[in-house]
Amino acid sequence: MDHKKLKLIVRLQQLDDELDLILSEQKGLPEEIRDLEDDVASINRQLDQRKKLSDENDIRKKQLKAEVLSAMEKISKYKDSQSSARNNKEYDALSKQIEYEEQEIKKSEAQIRNIEEAAERKAALEERGRQMMEENRFDEISEDMMPMDILQTQLKDVTEELAHKKAELDSIIQETEDEVQEIEAKIERQRVIVEAEAKQILGKYDHLRNGGVHNAVVKLHRHACSGCNTRVPTNRHAFILQGGFYSCETCGRIVVHERLFEEALSMEA
Repeated sequence: MDHKKLKLIVRLQQLDDELDLILSEQKGLPEEIRDLEDDVASINRQLDQRKKLSDENDIRKKQLKAEVLSAMEKISKYKDSQSSARNNKEYDALSKQIEYEEQEIKKSEAQIRNIEEAAERKAALEERGRQMMEENRFDEISEDMMPMDILQTQLKDVTEELAHKKAELDSIIQETEDEVQEIEAKIERQRVIVEAEAKQILGKYDHLRNGGVHNAVVKLHRHACSGCNTRVPTNRHAFILQGGFYSCETCGRIVVHERLFEEALSMEA
């Protein structure tokens, strides 16, 4: 390939490097923010689930207590009616109604006890979790063992940290916004040129970059690929020296002579 065309891709690499350097000033903040957002969502989910269950149990207990009260009122009414029963058949019918309501009361009271016992077990589980936290046994604590007040404190702390990180990132973005836009414009113009002059190698370059290899174009350094230090075959040295390139057999990077990097710096994008 013509070394002039190679310089085009080298210059694109230099511009991408400039942009990567500026973006690196964000210090991994975007990733930290995503992790914190996940933490906030997870804690909110746990709190919402617990509140929903608590609310449902409270409503159910009220319903059951109302049913007990209603049954007791019916029993009282049936007993009053028994005193004025006209015959044994009528008296026995009222007795059956009383027995039925008494059974309903037992069922409702049993359900109330089940709800209360479940709440007690949950409280005991959370207390066990609190003790394990005091013993620094965090890796043994399951999600349902985390005490409610600890979750609420965690939510407050994580939310505050998230706000701080977002503010820090916004500040960095504002400080570098003009410079980033300028370099991005240069990159766009350079890509148009490379697309027209060296489309094939641009495809290889993009493939490497998209695969996480940011320094897709590297120098031949001490007869080796400076990206992974794999030695370049001797029979390729002269070709690289004459302005050609070599695809590293180990990492796939585009290896060129270092003078192309120096010459590319003088190119305008």
